[in-house]
Amino acid sequence: MSLPKIITCYTTVANQESAEKLIAQLLDSRLIACGVSWSVHSQYFWNHESYGEGEYVIYMKSSQDLKDRLLSRLQDFHPYDLPCILIREVECNPAYYDWVNQQTG
Repeated sequence: MSLPKIITCYTTVANQESAEKLIAQLLDSRLIACGVSWSVHSQYFWNHESYGEGEYVIYMKSSQDLKDRLLSRLQDFHPYDLPCILIREVECNPAYYDWVNQQTG
């Protein structure tokens, strides 16, 4: 059985305030149906140095038709110079698909 598809989007920001602001901007623009965030500890290399610090993951859901606009706006709104923005197409239940598409666009 084939299920309908939406997109999910993952990114990180420095703190809860930035996460809430970014989610609100994207909701207000109707580019996402919802966004959730949670605290994590990230470790990475930047400019040849190792870092470990707290960040917030943001996980969002949107319609496939908005992928390019969502990516563009995320790059405009994102507080990082080089944000990690991962977008994936996923299957979901039909009722959730309908809800996502009603909330976006």
